[in-house]
Amino acid sequence: MKKQIIAAAVAASVSAVAMADISITGNAKYEYDNTDNNGTTTNTANTEVNLMFKGKSGDTSVVANLEFQSHGAVDTAGTAGLLDIEDLYMTTKVGDVTVKAGNYASSTSAHLGEIDNGGRASNKVTLGYTMGDISVYAGNSGAAGAGDTALDDNMFAGVVLNNVMGNRVEIKKHNELQDSFGIRGAVGGVDYRVETADHDTEGDTTFASLTTKVGGLTINYSTLDADNANALDEDDSGIFALSTGHADNATATGQDQLWVSTDMQGTTLDIKAGSMEKGISTTQDRDYTQVKATRKLASGATAIVTFTDQDMAAGSKENLEIELNVAF
Repeated sequence: MKKQIIAAAVAASVSAVAMADISITGNAKYEYDNTDNNGTTTNTANTEVNLMFKGKSGDTSVVANLEFQSHGAVDTAGTAGLLDIEDLYMTTKVGDVTVKAGNYASSTSAHLGEIDNGGRASNKVTLGYTMGDISVYAGNSGAAGAGDTALDDNMFAGVVLNNVMGNRVEIKKHNELQDSFGIRGAVGGVDYRVETADHDTEGDTTFASLTTKVGGLTINYSTLDADNANALDEDDSGIFALSTGHADNATATGQDQLWVSTDMQGTTLDIKAGSMEKGISTTQDRDYTQVKATRKLASGATAIVTFTDQDMAAGSKENLEIELNVAF
């Protein structure tokens, strides 16, 4: 009888696990970095693993994104490393209203994504409603840390019109100081994306991007212009080779870049050349060139080799990065 009870309990637990809607995905990479900064050479390496845990029950999902790195600050035990909980949030529905709450940020392809760092917060809430081609949303951007949520200056709201003569238009009030407008679409074989923000104390900021194809080449021209360097805090751009949000470019007020991409027998080659306005100092721009080769390997991994050459206050800085990554 005891054996039968144990067997039944085991079967029940296995069945419960099988019925649960839980998934684990992720990616990992190893990076080798060689930098020659005007004659001073450094070599570093890093291993990074990202895991996404997602649990789902009906219309409700819970997501946890964890990042493990080997090059983090040394802790009290003398061990180098870092665990970062990048995203931790819940999505659900209340009637026809979607609810997203927790710690999350927008991507660089989102509205103003190439301008700001995505508004990551520890207690962010977004409510959304869609009717046909029109979506409206509102929420609270919370706080950068674990502080209280302020209902006055952290509230945001916006509307997305998904088909205005074939264009996607978004109007957003970010907080009590900033409003923005964005439009993206295509005409005559050219994809375009234009976004502009108006801040009461930091002035106007504009991002524009044009992309087209000529033969086997994909050509992109992007520009970024701000009245105030403080308005540009994106530090992981999906378009620009160098982000104006980097600490050593704190004076930068914009940049212009030409990006050409092509496929050469299974290897994607990306060439970027640009100039960052006031990227070195308030009187000196930062010119740069970047060449990147990406190839999918038979093993399932992807190899990426990136070489970046940029001007410095004195001389130049050359960086070679070799990356091996895999998604699972």
